[in-house]
Parts: sequence; structure tokens; C-alpha cells
Amino acid sequence: MTAMQAVDTSAGPRVERAPAIWIFIALDCSSFGLFFLVFMAERLHQAASFDAAAQRLNAGLGFLNACILITSSWLVAWANVAGRKGDFRQAQRLLLAGMAVAACFGVIKCYEYFEKFSAGISVATNEFFAFYFALTGIHFVHYVVGMVILGVLAQGPQTYGPQDQAQAHYRKWLEGGSLYWHMVDLLWIFIFSLLYLVGAR
Repeated sequence: MTAMQAVDTSAGPRVERAPAIWIFIALDCSSFGLFFLVFMAERLHQAASFDAAAQRLNAGLGFLNACILITSSWLVAWANVAGRKGDFRQAQRLLLAGMAVAACFGVIKCYEYFEKFSAGISVATNEFFAFYFALTGIHFVHYVVGMVILGVLAQGPQTYGPQDQAQAHYRKWLEGGSLYWHMVDLLWIFIFSLLYLVGAR
């Protein structure tokens, strides 16, 4: 019985992995990719203006937020590993830790927005900041959705149907939720590179 459970624990998540999340991630990343291409095309025509505006961003806070999301993503990845092994309590603890770390991203991002609005910078300031608020705003929505997903997953497998099916369903959703959170992390790295670093001297 123990050997069979070990086999099911390691193989189950791979068999049950739903392709829908991969389709969503591919479409979502493609949409962001289009935004990035348009941004770079506009920057080619207004390099000096974009570079000057980029220097008004706080690259230190952008980098700190990248580190925060990478750390949170690492914790969520380990939560997924724990879930595959059937250690759901450990998975819950790691998810909560990942959320606690990621909460710092939201605080810093809100502070950045407050700082910009206080300085009179808005979406109407120039084209660079139109891209800045559009890209970071859409990403922030993804971040909030991701935090909700992690919060639901942190409740454990007991909310995923009958007990005999709950663990299998939970592993499937944990896998999908982890992939979504990694996407949120990856998107911020690209946004940070394009907005905060390109053109900064």
C-alpha cells in the first residue's frame, strides 16, 4: 500500500496536469508581448523622451519588487513539490509564506503609484507613462488575481470535493496556480527590464 501511494503521489500530478492553464499563459504572454513590441517601436521614435521619463522611475524599488516576486515564486514552487509528495500541510505553510512575501510587492507598488501621482505624473503626462501605467496596472490586476488563487489554495485540499477525490483535484489546481504565479513573476521581470532599465543611465 505504501509503495502504491508513493507511485501515485509522484506520477499523479503529471497525469492530471490540465493543458488549459498553458493555453491561458500562452495567450496572456502573447498579449503582453504585443504590448512590449509596441512600447519598443514607440521608443525608437522617441528615445530621448522615453529615456528621460525612465529616469523618473525608482529602479531600486523595481528591482526590490523583482526580488520579492522571485522569492515568492520560489516558495510557491516548493509548495507544489510538497503537494506532489502528499505533504499538504507543508504546501499550505509554503503558500502562506509565499503570500506574505508577495504582499510586500503590493505595498511597494502602491507606494510607487502614490509617489507618481503626488509628483503630478499620470497616464496623461506623456507616452512613456501611458505605457508605464498600462503595463504595471494590468500586471497589478494579475498580481491580485494570483494572490486570491494562492489564498484559496492555502486552505488545503479539503475544499476540493469528496475526500477520495480532493487530493487529486488539489494537486491539479496547485499545479495550475503555481504556473500562473510563475507567469506573474516572469512578466514583472520583463516589465522591470523594459520600463526601469532600458534608457536608464
